[in-house]
Amino acid sequence: MNGYATKRKALLHIGWPKTGTTTLQNHVFKTVTGYRYLTKVSFDAEKERHFWELVYHVCYASAEKFESMNGRIFEDHLKFERGLFGDVDESVPFILSEEGFLSSLLKPSIHQHHGYSTASLRQLVDRLLKLEEYWNVSFDILITEREPLELLHAYYAQMYHILSNVSGLSTFKDYIQAGVSNEPSKDLGFRYLKPGVVTKAFVDGFGADRVFTIPMKKLFEPGCVRLGLWHPSLSDVPTGTQERENSRSVGKDTKITHRRPIWVKRKPFKLRPFLWGSRTCTWSGTQRMRSWRSW
Repeated sequence: MNGYATKRKALLHIGWPKTGTTTLQNHVFKTVTGYRYLTKVSFDAEKERHFWELVYHVCYASAEKFESMNGRIFEDHLKFERGLFGDVDESVPFILSEEGFLSSLLKPSIHQHHGYSTASLRQLVDRLLKLEEYWNVSFDILITEREPLELLHAYYAQMYHILSNVSGLSTFKDYIQAGVSNEPSKDLGFRYLKPGVVTKAFVDGFGADRVFTIPMKKLFEPGCVRLGLWHPSLSDVPTGTQERENSRSVGKDTKITHRRPIWVKRKPFKLRPFLWGSRTCTWSGTQRMRSWRSW
């Protein structure tokens, strides 16, 4: 099948990572009325398989592979909707959410464990435009942003098991130094985090009327996710109890730059216990204190 018979509207949320994407995917988008949320369910590898292949298709596949995979990717997309809703209703717009599109620009990523740079912003925009044409859809692009150093710190904490296997990235300080070194062989994609870079690329490709960007701190307010500030067709969603995916970081109180749920009271932060317990530091106690103070 070569796309929908009639053009279908869709919201495509592409990230950044560590900007509340799990909360949006597990608790928010599925409550939006007037849309079908063709959901990505975090922590369920089998249900996420289609989205992993979609990210590979757009961000990493060769040009030949991209062209040859289009049919199967679209059929998997239709199958996914049928599995959730029992049919494919082209008259109902849908929402897709996949932070892997933008996390592909930060290296190493979950999809690319071993190297520094393969995905590019230009390819990402161009292939999503081709996907839009092939599927016969009209995407509105939704982007969530976060202060770059906060985002990198949270990303590093989550991806430590991958980054620690890449030479020279065993500590957060090393990761930052490599990312700003401008060495051709060590491109970690930090330039894409400069304010406006990603948004401008998507505006150039899709048009300003179809690209919607919001800072994380404006999207998540006490007791409310401000979807209405993000896109004109969406309404704000009230927040309830704490999500389970945040319970571990809240309990340990170690991810100091991971945005904890607003409704969970923050414990007083103490530097020494944090340094002793942090996986991102590999020195002995005294050296840890000296290194972090100097940095």
